[in-house]
Amino acid sequence: MSGSWGCPHEIKGLCSKVNDLPCDPGMKGCVLYGRFTFSKDDKNSPAIKRKMKEKKAGNGGAD
Repeated sequence: MSGSWGCPHEIKGLCSKVNDLPCDPGMKGCVLYGRFTFSKDDKNSPAIKRKMKEKKAGNGGAD
C-alpha cells in the first residue's frame, strides 16, 4: 500500500493482524473497519451502512 499513511500491521504487503492476508484497508478485522466510511460500500461495516442510511433519510436524500 502506498500513500501518506502506513499501517503498523502491514509487513511486506501482508496484514499481521488478520492472519497474514494481503493488506486490504477496511477488510473485516482491519483496525480501520467500522471506524471510517469507505467509498466501496462492501468495505463498510453494518453500523456505518446504517448510519449512512439514517443520515440520508434524515435530510430527505439531499446534501
